[in-house]
Amino acid sequence: MMNERIAKVRDYIQSRGEVSVSELQSLYEGYSSMTIWRDLKQLEEQGYIRRVHGGVISMQSAALQIEGVYSKRARENTRQKIAIAKTALKLIRPGHAVYLDAGSTLMSVANHMGNDRYTIITSGANIAIELSQRHTCDVLLTGGQISENTLSCSGAQAEAFISSINIDLALMSPSGFSLRTGFTSGSQSESLLKRAVIAKAAKVVMLMDNSKIGRSLPFTFASLSDIDMLICDSSLPPEVEAELKAQGVETIVAEG
Repeated sequence: MMNERIAKVRDYIQSRGEVSVSELQSLYEGYSSMTIWRDLKQLEEQGYIRRVHGGVISMQSAALQIEGVYSKRARENTRQKIAIAKTALKLIRPGHAVYLDAGSTLMSVANHMGNDRYTIITSGANIAIELSQRHTCDVLLTGGQISENTLSCSGAQAEAFISSINIDLALMSPSGFSLRTGFTSGSQSESLLKRAVIAKAAKVVMLMDNSKIGRSLPFTFASLSDIDMLICDSSLPPEVEAELKAQGVETIVAEG
C-alpha cells in the first residue's frame, strides 16, 4: 500500500507533468536523498513516472508528448497521403504477405484497406493495432524498440524477425529523399530495418509526398535502384524523373 508521503509526491508530479530535482528536494524537506530516490524508484516500477535527466516526468505527460509528436506528423499533407494510400491499395492482392512500413502515410493505407483476407507484416505499432481489430487481417508485428516519432518498432529483434519471413510486397516510406543521398531516415535502427525489409521483398514500392523531396536525413536505407515503383502526389523535378527512368523505376502520380 502506498504511504501518504509517496502519494503526495505522485500527485504533485502528475499535476505538473515534469518536475526537477530541486523541486523534489523541496518536497522531501527533512528526508535523505536515499529516501527520495527509493520513493521515485517505487513510483517508476508502479508505472506512475519515468526518471529523466535532471528530474522525473509523469507517464501521463510522457504519453501526451508521444501522441503529440506523431499526431503532428499525421496532420501534415493529409490529402496527399490519402491519395497516395488509395493508389497503393490497388497493388495489394488478397493472400499475399504485405509489409507496411511505419509512419502516417502507411497508417492511411491501413485505414483505407477493405475486408479481403490479408497477411500484413508491419513495424508500426499503431498500424498493427488498427488492423488486428479486423477479422480479415492476419497481422504480424516485428517487435523491438518503439520510436516516439513514428511509432515504429525496430532493432535487432525486428531485423531477426524479418529475416525469417517472406514478403511479396513492401510498401515503404522515407523521411527524406534527394538524388545525392537517396531515401533517408533520421533513425539508424529504423534505417537498418528498412534495408532488411527491402532485401527480403519481391516487390518494393516507395510512397512519398512532395514534402520529402530535397530533404536529407543522416541514414540512407535505399537508392532508386533498390525500388520497383514510386508513388508520389505530384510531378517530380525533371532531374529526378530522368534518374527514375534510367533506373527502370515505374512512377505513378496519385490522383486526388
